[in-house]
Amino acid sequence: MISRILNSTAPQYYRLGKGVVFEGAIRNTASATVVHRRHASHERNVVQSPFGTVDIPAKNVTDYIFEGYEKYADKPAVTCGATKRSYTYGMTYEMTNRMARGLLSQKGCAMRKNDVLGLLLPNIPEFVPALHGGLLAGLSVTFANPLYTAEEVCRQFENAGVTAIVTLPMLLPVAEMFRTKVKQYKGTICIGGKHDLDKNIYGFEQFLKENHSSELPEIDCHKTAILPYSSGTTGLPKGVELSHYNLVANLAQGSHPAISKYYQPEYIDKKETILTIPPYFHIYGLNAILHSVLKSKNHIVSIP
Repeated sequence: MISRILNSTAPQYYRLGKGVVFEGAIRNTASATVVHRRHASHERNVVQSPFGTVDIPAKNVTDYIFEGYEKYADKPAVTCGATKRSYTYGMTYEMTNRMARGLLSQKGCAMRKNDVLGLLLPNIPEFVPALHGGLLAGLSVTFANPLYTAEEVCRQFENAGVTAIVTLPMLLPVAEMFRTKVKQYKGTICIGGKHDLDKNIYGFEQFLKENHSSELPEIDCHKTAILPYSSGTTGLPKGVELSHYNLVANLAQGSHPAISKYYQPEYIDKKETILTIPPYFHIYGLNAILHSVLKSKNHIVSIP
């Protein structure tokens, strides 16, 4: 009885004896052929660049952009097209360092590595030290469209985990609204404003002049650097995590002499003034324009 049950329920290939080995071999060979064909198909879909491979250094994006800035320390880096307010490369880098130390200082915002800083700013020169001060401090940075409603800004900043904001006096009410929604809010840095410590507000200029003392951390180039948000065309805006390595890779691609004239021998010491319109809170305006211009040590003029 038991043998009848075993014989009736056993899969057919068990009763084939040696034939099962042959059948298995056929199946394995067929499977390998399918995998090989799929791999070959993927190989055909790889598009090779005519410019060859690109060397992508393992650096944080701030160090990569400002590399060699000392040679151009007295040359203009960023200028406001409306007010003519301008900073040289030396001033911009110094402001960036002071911003980073102030963000981490116990007498400043007392932020910690991997915290998230939110920027609510138009295209102004101070966007650079605000952003790169945050990155140099080991923070992740997100930025919102300053034309958003207060509710839209709060939703994005809550979603990103923001604990401090850099903004302008006219947008302080939005930052104040967000502050009431966050339990461990570290502070608001107001460009063009003054200290109001009762409300945890720091005037940008005074904040940088205070010479905060703090040790800047080592930065893993594969950690999240920025959190730009989609425009929300097919739904609510969604955050996109971009690492330092992602940003550096994109800049390295655009630095090829066949793509950018500013890396050709005859242009190495020729610097130009470049007007930009796309917003810095958009990844194209940020990395493809602002960062590319700073990397090539040209002069960028923005319209707020």
